[in-house]
Amino acid sequence: MQATDEQLVARCRQGDAAAFDSLVERYQRKVLGLCLRHLRSYEEACDLAQEVFVQVFKHLPDFEGRSSFSTWLYRVSLNACYNRGRYFKAKGRGSVTSLDSMLERKEGGADSSGLLRDKATGPLEALQLSEDLAQLRQAMDALDDDHRKVVDLVDIEELSYDEAAKVLDLPLNTVRSRLSRARQQLKVKLTRVRKRLGEKD
Repeated sequence: MQATDEQLVARCRQGDAAAFDSLVERYQRKVLGLCLRHLRSYEEACDLAQEVFVQVFKHLPDFEGRSSFSTWLYRVSLNACYNRGRYFKAKGRGSVTSLDSMLERKEGGADSSGLLRDKATGPLEALQLSEDLAQLRQAMDALDDDHRKVVDLVDIEELSYDEAAKVLDLPLNTVRSRLSRARQQLKVKLTRVRKRLGEKD
């Protein structure tokens, strides 16, 4: 019978290195996927995912079990992604968001360039898709971190409201109100962009 997360965590605290290896094996794809969707670089995502598990191992004695291990791991991973994003911005590398991966998953593509090379997509459609994606990124960049995280978790990572509330350690109503406000801000910003593009045409 497969050990539960709680059992593996308890064994880790007793010095069982194999138990932690089991936790890594169980969640490494999820953590790597989250990092990859934010950083859009496989090498950087691998580096960050490794750092996440190092931090998890280091702080495992502080894990109080008030939430599930998976929720706590998701919280650590998400914060690591945002901290790395701030570092990139400070270095002038631009912002990082996972919006392109949201479109990729819905279209079944492996990456944004592959999506644009879809045989069913002509040059005009590909150009429009590229412009739409850029506008989405700009709109997301304009949100503060509190609102962007909620959009990330619910609209992009497709977590439930309850799961997002647990990851962010927020009341459920706060998650709902922030998501509603963020969606409205995105709608307004994208509408303005569309109007400007229409004026140029």
